[in-house]
Amino acid sequence: MSRANKLSDWLDPDHRMTQRAAMTQEIIIIGGGIIGCSIAYALTRAGLRATLLEQGTLAEGTTGNSFAWANASSKTTNAAYHRLNAAGVAGYQALIAEYGAEQIGIRQTGALQVVSRSDAAGFRAMQDDFAALTRFGYPCEWLDGAALQAETPALSLPADAEALLLPSDMVVDAPKAARTFAELARLAGANIRENCPAQALIADDDGAIQGVETSNGSIHAANVILAAGADTGSLLAQLTGFDGFSTRFPLRQVPGLLLTTPPIAPNPLTRVIYGSTTNELHMLPAPNGGIRIGSDDVDGIIWEDRSPSAMQRGGTALLKRAAQVIPDLPTRVRLEDCHLQIGVRPYPEDGLTIAGPLPGSDGLIIVATHSGITLAPAIAAHMVDLVKTGAAPGLTGYGLSRFPGF
Repeated sequence: MSRANKLSDWLDPDHRMTQRAAMTQEIIIIGGGIIGCSIAYALTRAGLRATLLEQGTLAEGTTGNSFAWANASSKTTNAAYHRLNAAGVAGYQALIAEYGAEQIGIRQTGALQVVSRSDAAGFRAMQDDFAALTRFGYPCEWLDGAALQAETPALSLPADAEALLLPSDMVVDAPKAARTFAELARLAGANIRENCPAQALIADDDGAIQGVETSNGSIHAANVILAAGADTGSLLAQLTGFDGFSTRFPLRQVPGLLLTTPPIAPNPLTRVIYGSTTNELHMLPAPNGGIRIGSDDVDGIIWEDRSPSAMQRGGTALLKRAAQVIPDLPTRVRLEDCHLQIGVRPYPEDGLTIAGPLPGSDGLIIVATHSGITLAPAIAAHMVDLVKTGAAPGLTGYGLSRFPGF
């Protein structure tokens, strides 16, 4: 993609305005997932006017098909990115203090990273994680075998397993959280429009944003925040009329298969559990009272084939792997009673968040990230800074300009 000098170089001529429309202080957010809803909440709380546009219903996309583990414990190789994720966790803690965990849809479960000593590579990686998290100041405790057995009496773990206890990690009922943020924003004056697809950007000949054309007419605003998740590239192409965004936007779509069991009483799982990259497994106590299970390895089954039969094969593999930790699971849960879902996760090419203005534009901001559940409160706070002051120091290094062509 050749780099344009301004947004109007990309924009469909039909949506350029030679004179500025009567501007309001409105900010338009495109995308009604947890990121978009969090931004709407933060903007209105800061006294700004916001309109959120969602093409369908709130939280029905990636947000509604997410493992939904909020954490900074899995971000240990990049100190700055760890801090951004830790700020997201701290943002949830502030929301809990203000509204209560139940209203937001949060369970403060903590997490356990469990690895056997016999898994030499995995065990070394866990030691490295512990050293990094300790250095970063993120709450973390090493559990030896005896302490781990005492912590997980209902689970069957290898005799040589040890673990990291991560008390700040939490489980988020992501659709509930997104809808709560949207409702709080609405009560503060935001305009929440579901079933209202954005169709085109409106900008003047200098590339300054003027608003958005929607299926229900034009909305004028000087700032637009695109938070469309995995569809960011294709939607940006549609909004501007420049097809290159669809094929060359630096964002991969990564599918993940999740299985959620029916309610289990008593639930043997009280914390998020995850392990080594060898036979990888991650589980958490789901909002419905059951267990949510995923595995990076098993995701390969549905990478190319997302048919019902492939999902069934993946679900069988997930239950089999989970039964290694919860041996009586097969007698308590039938695959046909479980809920299988595929979430298509937005994954920037370098694994980090995209958040900042589109280079060459005046008033168009792009947000796309793999860790949306964790990062939503932090990114929302930075969006307030960006809209109000034109700068968000906390997002330095996360703009599109780091990628070739931008």
